[in-house]
Amino acid sequence: MSDSSAHADGALQLNGDHDKIASYYRDWASDYDGDMAAEGFTSPVIVAGLAAMVTQPNATPVTLDAGCGTGLVGRAFKQRRPGAVITGVDLTEDMAQKARESGAYAEVFGNVDLLEYAKPDQRPLFDLVLCSGTLTLGHIGIEGVDALLSLTQRGGHIAFSVRRTHSLDAGYPDRIAELAAEKSVEIISELINAPYLENGGADYWLLRRL
Repeated sequence: MSDSSAHADGALQLNGDHDKIASYYRDWASDYDGDMAAEGFTSPVIVAGLAAMVTQPNATPVTLDAGCGTGLVGRAFKQRRPGAVITGVDLTEDMAQKARESGAYAEVFGNVDLLEYAKPDQRPLFDLVLCSGTLTLGHIGIEGVDALLSLTQRGGHIAFSVRRTHSLDAGYPDRIAELAAEKSVEIISELINAPYLENGGADYWLLRRL
């Protein structure tokens, strides 16, 4: 197994432990982009492409990159929509610093627990929420969908990926179908078992909050 594969696979073994996640990504931050490129990581480009479907070329959407990491999805979306005003949040400060250095973000905050960030007493609202690679095994479970939804203003959109195995195990398709049936969201686009990494696919959704 290559170092890049070992890093990518190791990230799935963190069991949602915030301290372990922060420590793991702190140590990985300097090599993350290269390792993920070596593993064929397509999620940032696909998520950015989905978001571009619901934003005009000259739009200036107030955007959240939830679990921004080093800024891969923010950079990809900024290339498509240069006027986007993007805030990034990530649990690991070292990863957040890489996102800051990219120049794609208006502001980036490290040491941010996404589920805490989404609580009613402090959460901001965004026109558009992006999330690539964060809703996955060992990180955030099915509750992440509702957190993203709560950070999106009514009429706004959410574009995100979920690794296919985690999507099935955690019940993401059923939860999103429930939200649609409740008229909480409209499903604009749904990609099932689409490209993600060399060793596995992901499910992608583009939702509009109703």
